[in-house]
Amino acid sequence: MRQVSLKDLALSDQKRSARVEALREAYFRAVPEVCCERPRLVTGYSRDKGLFGKPVLSPLDKARLYRHVLENRQPVVAHDYGVGRDMQPFQVKARSLFAGSTTSHFKGVPMFPEYMGLAIWPELLNIKQRASNPYFLADDDVAVLNEEVFPYWLGDSIIERCRTRMNKERTGEPIGSHDAPEMVLLEYLVFFLTSKGNCISHTIPDFSKVLRVGLRGIIEEAQQRGRNAEEPEQRDFYTAIAEAMEGIVSFSRNLAREARRLAGLTSDAAEKAELLTLADVNERVPEYPARSFREGLTTVWVCWTAIHLENPDVGLSLGRLDQVLYDLYRHDVEAGALSIDQAIELLCCLWLKIGDHVPTVPATGEQLFGGTGSNQAITVGGVDAEGRDAVNDLTYLMIRATELMMLRDPNLNARYFSGVNPPAYLRRLCDVNLNTGATPALHNDRAVIAALTAKGDTIEQARDYGITGCVEPGSNGRFYGATAAVLLNLTSVLELTLYNGEHRHTGPGVLISERTGDAASFASFDAFKTAFVRQASWMVDRATTLNEALGRTHQDVYPTPILSSLFEGPMEKGKDLIFGGASINSSGASIIGFADVVDSLAAIQKVVFEDKAIALPALIQALNANFVGQDVLLARLCNPDKTPKYGNEQPAADSLARWLATTLDGLFARKTNYRGGRYRVGYWTMTNHAGFGRLSRATPNGRRDGENFTSGMTPVSGVTPSLTKALHSVASLPSALLANGVAVNLKYTPDNAHRDKMLDNFVASVEGYFDPAPGGQGGMEIQFNVTTHDTFVDAVKNPQKYPELLVRVSGYTAYFKDLNPQMQQEIIDRTEYDLGTGRAVEFSRTGSSV
Repeated sequence: MRQVSLKDLALSDQKRSARVEALREAYFRAVPEVCCERPRLVTGYSRDKGLFGKPVLSPLDKARLYRHVLENRQPVVAHDYGVGRDMQPFQVKARSLFAGSTTSHFKGVPMFPEYMGLAIWPELLNIKQRASNPYFLADDDVAVLNEEVFPYWLGDSIIERCRTRMNKERTGEPIGSHDAPEMVLLEYLVFFLTSKGNCISHTIPDFSKVLRVGLRGIIEEAQQRGRNAEEPEQRDFYTAIAEAMEGIVSFSRNLAREARRLAGLTSDAAEKAELLTLADVNERVPEYPARSFREGLTTVWVCWTAIHLENPDVGLSLGRLDQVLYDLYRHDVEAGALSIDQAIELLCCLWLKIGDHVPTVPATGEQLFGGTGSNQAITVGGVDAEGRDAVNDLTYLMIRATELMMLRDPNLNARYFSGVNPPAYLRRLCDVNLNTGATPALHNDRAVIAALTAKGDTIEQARDYGITGCVEPGSNGRFYGATAAVLLNLTSVLELTLYNGEHRHTGPGVLISERTGDAASFASFDAFKTAFVRQASWMVDRATTLNEALGRTHQDVYPTPILSSLFEGPMEKGKDLIFGGASINSSGASIIGFADVVDSLAAIQKVVFEDKAIALPALIQALNANFVGQDVLLARLCNPDKTPKYGNEQPAADSLARWLATTLDGLFARKTNYRGGRYRVGYWTMTNHAGFGRLSRATPNGRRDGENFTSGMTPVSGVTPSLTKALHSVASLPSALLANGVAVNLKYTPDNAHRDKMLDNFVASVEGYFDPAPGGQGGMEIQFNVTTHDTFVDAVKNPQKYPELLVRVSGYTAYFKDLNPQMQQEIIDRTEYDLGTGRAVEFSRTGSSV
């Protein structure tokens, strides 16, 4: 049966409905409001049940906790008010087609004191006034957090429990002034970050089963398996599954009950009918199988809010919704029960619901993560498990909804398999990037599938991949990858090599790692590379050691029965996800500063050891001086004609890029995680390349003190004049080394006067990048900002003129106005290409924070 029946793939006649327009206007008007509902309920239950300080919390302990929260949440059918930028309430003049919300507010900030929620404790009195991305917090809620919530978690958060655990293992003392070195390195903020102190998200649940059998079917299966289980731990696990699912059922019923109450209060016939329909839907799903497209979307949404009560909103993603919901959509359309207009309105309402919250980011965190949403990725297109074209009508409807809404969440990712998916589909994806300026990101199925199978996934599992968080691929609903487990600053490895185990951020004389040789002792570049590998190995050991300790802490106190219920593997194994219940277990590392280190290594190889233009100790003196008085040296280091640069198809630099990726893949692959899986390496940076750059001194590639590092796996800005060469260099890296995903960020100059020609060139550039080179699979991922340099500069000076300017950061979309100045400058300074000529556009780069 032909899957695409649309005559107009662009769905150009579809517009935002009046309802969607009003909700969208309110969305952009609202500021996020800190929500105290979850922390108050979680803290009260934990206090009353004696969970604080308890050394082990079982899945059943957590399931009962979450059932309590779900059954006692405020059943919000519609938000009457939001809070505006003036911190005053305003009326929301429309009702969504979906009941419930992630928090109790129109646009909320969910709070997890178990993780990093306490980080905003010092800000409670001024969080409304902070300069960057302020939150509204009611005075009454300040008192709740100060008195009823935060004091109970001082020693009970994941990070503090882990600190205690590591200190006991090292010295036998629970706390003291001598923390584990890995914890000390984390708190320096310049070596690596680990996400498990803030979440254990970064995965995709399996919605297909709950759509097919409903939560009642999952409950009955768990009860049957529990009766047959031989081990007490398994029986408790299955009981936990049933408890958690009953909580979600109760929550949806409460929403239905509230909708019926509201229907009884209105005399408007249309409003009454709408509320009664909403009540009917929520009374049926997600308890029972979805029978319609709307019931399917509601099932996904209600389960999604439940998942976000259990796990922080960081990188949890929805997967291949165009695949799991397609049959329901097609059935309704063929039965005449659903029009395209209605389907688009439902999708737009769901998109707004998905974006109804932002993660909790303290003021200091704005320097590393400023402007980020919660990175809830949706994946469309590509091939199915049999390798057939999976693009369907719903794919195009989801693309159109994204184009209409221009929201940072959900983060749309589009898969494309050249030769299997139709060329018209790729053209449509490129067209949407021109229209939105920033979305969707494009993923090469051929390269991604090859990367996943190289790490042990079956071909069927790999073909059914979705994107997690930023750009990380994983098999839909069966891959528990914790893809942001480690964020490693590779430039600190270079620093430790140059300074013999010391780092300028921590000061001279402070030995951080191990002595691998004074600068004057390296007789050859090979000797320098050997020292670099030793330092990289040391850093990988430290980062993974901390990740493992945090993982064991999760096993002690933070099982995930809700997510485990909606996943392939735990039911069959009788085991929670954090104990290895998933079908595929791994951990992800992402590397920050890749291109800067490649170019720095190339500079050391060429300028120091081959040309002998300067000795390594003298180069280090120039770095310490931030190149002041070293104009000739700086010009040489920055000139790609004199010093090889990654992204120019120069063999010296590109071979170092391959060596570096191979080295890092090998160092991480030898590690086994706490769930029995292996580590996978990726190259995406969120905004960490700006934050880490701000804390780091000058580097041998000519980058000065405090300047940004380059995002993802993108070549350094300003050194790659040819678009074709830049794409070929990146695409030459073997996909098997990049299984945790890559972000390649390009900036194109809009050409509205010759739009069709620009679109032709856009499509050709993607096809060329994805085209497999001899012995390779082609480039893995690519994403775009189609906005001029001058527009971005003006947006810094006049942010009020660009409230909805959407940009690609490094793996996710954000609003340019929300980014910190360092990150704004990085986007401004990115190489901008004219697609008509394929050449870089000349403009002045400051390289410094605006």
